[in-house]
Amino acid sequence: MFKPFLVSLIAMGLPIAASACDLPAERPSFIDVQEKPDFDTATFAALVAQAIGDRYMGYAVTLRGENGRIIAQVNHGYARTPCESGGEQRFNGRTEAAIGSVSKVLTAATVINRAETLQSVSLDDRFQDYLPRRWQGELDTSLQPVTLRNLLQHRAGFAKSGKTIWDHAFTLQERYQLGAETYIVRAQNIATGANACVPEPVTKRCYANTSFALWNVSAASLVPTKWAQIEDGFAPGEITYDSYLQVHAYNRYRDIVEKTLFEPVGVTGGCNTFSDPARGALYYNGPMDEAGTDRTEVGKPCAIGGWFLSTRALSKVVHRIVSTREVVNDNHELMFSADDDRLVFASRPRTNDGRAVSHNGSRWGGQATAEVVVFPNGFVAAAIANSRPANEGVGLRKALIDGYNAARGPS
Repeated sequence: MFKPFLVSLIAMGLPIAASACDLPAERPSFIDVQEKPDFDTATFAALVAQAIGDRYMGYAVTLRGENGRIIAQVNHGYARTPCESGGEQRFNGRTEAAIGSVSKVLTAATVINRAETLQSVSLDDRFQDYLPRRWQGELDTSLQPVTLRNLLQHRAGFAKSGKTIWDHAFTLQERYQLGAETYIVRAQNIATGANACVPEPVTKRCYANTSFALWNVSAASLVPTKWAQIEDGFAPGEITYDSYLQVHAYNRYRDIVEKTLFEPVGVTGGCNTFSDPARGALYYNGPMDEAGTDRTEVGKPCAIGGWFLSTRALSKVVHRIVSTREVVNDNHELMFSADDDRLVFASRPRTNDGRAVSHNGSRWGGQATAEVVVFPNGFVAAAIANSRPANEGVGLRKALIDGYNAARGPS
């Protein structure tokens, strides 16, 4: 008599536990460190593990030294609980999970590389000139002075979200056509008493996903002649012109990231899916959840927040960008600068020896959480978790910064 109810749950995409199950009271935990002069790796790892504790179902932290070698690895909890039908899988440095907006670091490095490589492209060009032909004439006049560099600085004039208090969510096309988000945000702040960042094209830095979404439809991240061929290939049918462009742009974006960032250092990652399903994490509502959700979407175009990586892979890719000029050369200092002209990185937390730059990411209401931090001494830390956190405790970034400060000692 329970069959109709079970079918309903499956139809709604809700996780189904095979049978009643109690999670172990003590979660699996692993710490490995390598000695490092002037940096107490054991203290870093111990404090990170202590600070995060059991806040997440599972997580991993990888810290790489200035030479790129892993000097601390902290693993805790489950990528898949013992209650799952396939059995338990412990979360470790090779577990693949969604990194959300940390993907913007990969996007920025890739498109800066393209701009520096293509002689006909400069980051100081107007981004309007690199939009698809039909979009160029639809861009609002207030956005016309915005450059490719401004997109990377979050100075394109877009608000953090396209949602309004009037229950309308603007599409990407509506946002570049309207170009009035300064006034919309001001009106919403007045109406709600909020204090959201009020964007001003070119002059005001306000974090916005749209700034990076427009890179995906910009010829600066593609081979221009190839982009022209894509536009010319559109034929009216079931898919709209705008959707057609975005599908092709996202697929090209995935290919360029893999060739520019992943293949040279021998790492793999998936976009909206795992490169290796055997290492893929499920996602949980909290650290006490018994059954998780598979969030993979095979075949979905690769949007800018769609990457699935492990902490070992993510830290390796970012370390190469930091420590060499192979990916970003002319704009290297600006990418990792701690001042307001920095490219991409959302935050600049203080440390005992200066300022780090960091970027966080989250998906599915916090079921996936990630953080990457570039420290002043060239160390790179990556952290990824697969559930919403418990209410008490510190976040990933604070745990990494506090652990670094304690291990580094007073400046």
